[in-house]
Amino acid sequence: MARDTFASTEDFKRRARNAPEGAFLAIDFVMVPHAGRTMEGVNYHYSGQAQTRLGHQFTSAALVQFGEDPVPLLERFKVSQALHTEHYPYRTATQEMIHVVQDCLAAGVPMAGLLLDGEFGRDAAVTFSREHQIPVLIRAKANMTVQFEGESLTLGALSRQFPPDRCHLYAEFGWRVRRLSVAREVGGFDVLIVWRKLHGEWTRFFLFSTFGGDVTVRSLLRAWKARWGIEVIHRFFKQNLGLGRCHCRTIQAQENWVWCVVEAFHAVLRVRREVPGVTWGAAQRQAAQNAEKYVLTGMEQDGPLLDAA
Repeated sequence: MARDTFASTEDFKRRARNAPEGAFLAIDFVMVPHAGRTMEGVNYHYSGQAQTRLGHQFTSAALVQFGEDPVPLLERFKVSQALHTEHYPYRTATQEMIHVVQDCLAAGVPMAGLLLDGEFGRDAAVTFSREHQIPVLIRAKANMTVQFEGESLTLGALSRQFPPDRCHLYAEFGWRVRRLSVAREVGGFDVLIVWRKLHGEWTRFFLFSTFGGDVTVRSLLRAWKARWGIEVIHRFFKQNLGLGRCHCRTIQAQENWVWCVVEAFHAVLRVRREVPGVTWGAAQRQAAQNAEKYVLTGMEQDGPLLDAA
């Protein structure tokens, strides 16, 4: 567990076969809290709740499609800058994203495009998208500056020109959206101003897209909704499959533990495919019974046992 890696390139190929055709590759980070400072690679990481916590950070990649179960491909240990070593090099979020995508491409993993949160960069992601001909849909910050109709302004300022009543209603989501062509030094792309109601008030967020104009706004919104599948994976990993419960002290052991967690998730996915409509909890219980049946049964004896010398 602590010495040899369980992971291989074949994992990508085998796991990707479980994904629906036309799925998108979603990449994110997941933080696994640990209290002990004696573990390798433990550091303080942003927890997503306006605080930092002690633990490990993993890069997470999954194939997702609207209306379908998400399919995890990998959970890879991500070292912090302070703990950089030759064996575990530090990479920025954008560098890590590119590294994961290149590994997936090398393994022949099909993807309709990339779905990324804002931490994965802006200009570098656009450049990478064009160089590799992989369209990206990324959440953007309100202070991002773009050129629109000859004027330089932030997305926040741009949204004030297009309030909810000037945006098209997509009833499927209850969102009002305006798609605009903008530009930065890296070239032109589209921005989606998305208005949604939270607690009765209209709030907005922004997406920028390098998908072609033939891809409809509805399709882009469905893709972004599908990105939530990677959050579903993380929650199920932590609450149901024991992510973070490994107390081994080496990074390799932690990576192998996460490998086992991903394999367990795929066992649950198999049940979900075999029994349409089954809940995640029921599928997990059935997967556990399957494991007991095929793994924990007694071995049949082929012949008489040899006497001990």
